Amino acid sequence: MSLIPLIPFVLAIIIVVLVLFFNILDDKFYQAPFIFALINAVGFLVYLPFYNKMIDQTWFYHLFFSQILLNLFALAVIFIVYFKKVSFFKIHYKIFLKSIKATKWNAYYVVDQKGRIKQMSEPILEELGFSFNEVKDKQIFEVFNKSIRITNFDDVQTNNRSLETFYQQYQKTVKKDQLDSRSLIFQNYQGKSVLLQTVEQPIFIMGKYKGRINIGEKRSDFSLVAIERELLAAKEELESLRLKYIATLDLADVGLYYIDLDERYLWGSEKFVEQTGLASNVVNFEDYQKYIYQDDLNSYLGTLSSLTVRKQTFKTRYRLLINGQYVWVDDRGKRIFEDKASNIILGSLNVVETSTYSKTGSDIVDSLKTEKELYYHLSELLKANKTFQIALFELANIPEVNKTYGRDIGNMLISEYVKKLKTSFMSESSEIFRISGLVFAVSLVDPRKMELLRTGVKNNPKFLNLEINYGAISTEVEVFLGVSSSHSEGKEVEILFERAQQALALARHQDFKSNVCYYSDING
Repeated sequence: MSLIPLIPFVLAIIIVVLVLFFNILDDKFYQAPFIFALINAVGFLVYLPFYNKMIDQTWFYHLFFSQILLNLFALAVIFIVYFKKVSFFKIHYKIFLKSIKATKWNAYYVVDQKGRIKQMSEPILEELGFSFNEVKDKQIFEVFNKSIRITNFDDVQTNNRSLETFYQQYQKTVKKDQLDSRSLIFQNYQGKSVLLQTVEQPIFIMGKYKGRINIGEKRSDFSLVAIERELLAAKEELESLRLKYIATLDLADVGLYYIDLDERYLWGSEKFVEQTGLASNVVNFEDYQKYIYQDDLNSYLGTLSSLTVRKQTFKTRYRLLINGQYVWVDDRGKRIFEDKASNIILGSLNVVETSTYSKTGSDIVDSLKTEKELYYHLSELLKANKTFQIALFELANIPEVNKTYGRDIGNMLISEYVKKLKTSFMSESSEIFRISGLVFAVSLVDPRKMELLRTGVKNNPKFLNLEINYGAISTEVEVFLGVSSSHSEGKEVEILFERAQQALALARHQDFKSNVCYYSDING
């Protein structure tokens, strides 16, 4: 068996090795070229048992030497590309180091996976008291232990030994794309304190940790460093205040806005946009004025123009076009005269509620939100993926109480019953709304409150009723209840409310066996 095919086989193996080098240089595995190179190398081994017998045949001869020529050509191309790529990396690396030296971030060092120094800049070498040739390929902590004393690392007091232990664990846990900001304080070989602030990044080749590089700046002016830290802390505090301010705007029950009189635009919070039905948070001020009822516009503009240093605040009411109809709104605000750089008016806007039922004279009842706010509240619960129930309580015999004892007694009963609803069934996320003169809606969010209501009405037919004694007057509030649940009756606010109304209507029916109806029980 001739060993001549082993010569081109060695050539093919060189090609395989060069392809592997390409993978390492680009930190990427080129699967197709690598497989092709392997198949090519194995192909020359196939020639071994047949070479002596078949080399005299023309087709075998041409095939064998054609493959050799093809490999020689491929090897030449690979060498050229490899030379250009290596040259590029070398030049790029030199330019990179030169650029770093020209900036304040001129302190850097590179260590391999065994902690040996491969590169180190002059500013760091000056603090160590060594030349690069004296530290090259030596363990970095061996050099540190001879020349410096580490006192602080990332704002934590430490020493040389502790930091060495940290980096022994670092190479076991570090991730490929990890990026860390490091702060190192040490006493140099002359005993002077030095601060080294760097950005640290691991070096991975073919998925394996091969070292790390730290690039940053060396500082000895600690007073300036302290000032910079204070500025950074102030910046972070300012950003925190900005985020808190935005969150406060979102939580406010009224729509908040500001008007820039110089730039002629109005910005409103999310609540403001929701109340007014505007398309976005920012609107041209002249365009906003078009929504104001024509007879009210002159009064509104006159109110704004009358603001002075002595009279900075205003309160006015006008009609605003919202969803195709004019609605009364309360608008109050203040012009900021202290800001000399701009002309700003801050304000709040609230839609005036026009109830279809008479007031009771009780703040507890008259201040309740209405059906309009109920829809928004339920939408927020659905967005938060809350499981809840809508309970509609109808105070059925209040008209009879009004007729027998007078409206004052009826209003007091309503007020007392609202207190009962708040103390018995409401939790932190719950709210109560007045749907009509006699119907109140409560959102039940706490499962314990849901169970309390369900068990109570099941065990006691008069669980919802409320007995009241006012002097010689003794009476009782009789209640009907309809309930729908978000987990079984759908995920649309309108449907949930409609089904709660259907359940209440059935509970009210004279042929229904109870004064309480859960919509889930109607068909089940």
